[in-house]
Amino acid sequence: MTISEAASYLARRDDFIVTSHESPDADGLGAEFAIATALASLGKRATVVNAERYSPAYAFIDPTNIILSLKDAALSDEAIGRCTAILVDTNDMMYTGEVADKIIAKARDVIIIDHHEVKSRSAAALCSHPGSSSTCEIAYRIILEMGYDIGRDVASALFAGMVYDTGSFAYSKTSADTFAAALDLVRRGADPTRIHGALYESSAIGVLLLRKAVLSTLELFADNRVAAQTLTQAILEETGSSSQDAEGLINVPLQAARIEASIFFKENEEGTLRCSLRSKGTINVAQIAQSFGGGGHKSAAGFKSPYPLETIKAKVLERVISALPELRT
Repeated sequence: MTISEAASYLARRDDFIVTSHESPDADGLGAEFAIATALASLGKRATVVNAERYSPAYAFIDPTNIILSLKDAALSDEAIGRCTAILVDTNDMMYTGEVADKIIAKARDVIIIDHHEVKSRSAAALCSHPGSSSTCEIAYRIILEMGYDIGRDVASALFAGMVYDTGSFAYSKTSADTFAAALDLVRRGADPTRIHGALYESSAIGVLLLRKAVLSTLELFADNRVAAQTLTQAILEETGSSSQDAEGLINVPLQAARIEASIFFKENEEGTLRCSLRSKGTINVAQIAQSFGGGGHKSAAGFKSPYPLETIKAKVLERVISALPELRT
């Protein structure tokens, strides 16, 4: 589905529920806020609901407080059945947590707006553009196509998502079109200095202590070419932080010239274990994540682990190390 086709699809409908993956990041939240705000301004009804509340660190993306959790939203099955579900920043419905059964499965129809590689086809309408830098870049183009005049709040939300998912415009999918979109958003009111500060310079002391604890778990493998870090529930309890506060730590080992891949094993407050993978491009980490039921990009991917920490750690390390170029069999 093209940008124009996605815009036409949304224009033909009036009732929506916008959602994203569990533990939504700045890209997912920014796209949710922008799309829902645009739809509402065009006379449509749009509710934003995720499986859980977002991290307080992202509150600046949602200045009108429209992004709800399932616990906060009061939606009847009848109301859900009238709505089109818009799933952003993932094409895997199982990554939405309880939203998959409680909203997506009951919605009238579903459209996915995403920039990740498609893991498998589904019955949902699909606006997938893996070449785009972020879901926010796609959302920006869709809402402009719909005739929405982007104001300061939406411009800021979209710019924040683009900054986050491009690594401050450094990742490989950052294109001339990405910069053109970012420039337009700045002209519409997005403040790069304020947004950078909100994303990267506004954390609590507990977050600093969490980062210190996670970095102390750093291990190096394959002649210092692969790094692994671990976040446990014990660290969360000791620092009084949230698992969402660990965003970005996976990228720290990649600052070393020799490190080609970074792995982050992360437990959340409920004990759910996730594995995130990053690469400088020599390893396709999306393929590794897909082998465990996950997905993502060639250089950034992840999955929810079906195994205990030590088991999944051994399995992932084996696959990452064997994928290093000169070690392939």
